Order: sequence, then structure tokens, then C-alpha cells
Amino acid sequence: MRKLLLTIPAAMLLAAPALSEEKIELTEKQQTMLDKRLEGRTAGEAQSCINGHDQRNMTVISDDILIFGSSRNARTIYVNKPYAGCKNADRSILVYSRPGSSLCKGDIVQLVDSQSRIAMGSCAFGEFVPYIKDAD
Repeated sequence: MRKLLLTIPAAMLLAAPALSEEKIELTEKQQTMLDKRLEGRTAGEAQSCINGHDQRNMTVISDDILIFGSSRNARTIYVNKPYAGCKNADRSILVYSRPGSSLCKGDIVQLVDSQSRIAMGSCAFGEFVPYIKDAD
């Protein structure tokens, strides 16, 4: 029963068109981390870009889900699903440069091995879906 309860919030999130129509499979640990970060939040309309302030804190949930915010407990966090995923994102340093202060859909992320510091590939950001803390 507990396992079923954990999968229900994820199923609702992953079925949301704002993130993607393809199904994302997460480990139990990743699912728990995602559920905790989204608890008490409501999804907003997807955005093409986020400003520099909202990029200060990035959390890799899985190869398919990244979370951005101004701080770990920011009122608004942004869930990003990179196009075609970002293989080994959880074991890599994600390096990205931007021409302005905004980070936008389609911007390229370079994956650098955290041990050897060798570039291991790249991926591109998808849309940024805001999740706003519900009023208490």
C-alpha cells in the first residue's frame, strides 16, 4: 500500500502535459526526493526561460528531471525536463553558459565527469514549469 501511495503523486506529476507526455521512470529514492520537493506546491504554466536569481540552486532528481530555484526552500521552484534526458546528470557536473542572465529552453548543458573533469556529453533544457508553494 505504501508503495502505491508513493507512486500516485508521481503519476499525477508525470502525466501532467506541462512536463511531458512521455512517461518518466524513477527509482524509489528519486520519487521520494521529487515528492518531497513538490509537496504543498501547485504547478503553473510552463515558461521558456528563468532569470538568473532562480538558477542559484539546482537539484538533479534524475537524468530526466532537474529542479531550479533561488534557494532550496524558495517559494517558487522550476522543474525542467531536458530534451531526451540528460544521461548521467546525477553523476556529473552540469556546465552551462548563457548570453544573458536568463536560462532558456534549448540552452545546451555540458556534462563533465566529476572525477576526471572530462566532458562526457551534453543535453538541452526543456521548458521550465513553475511550482509555487500553496498559501498556508
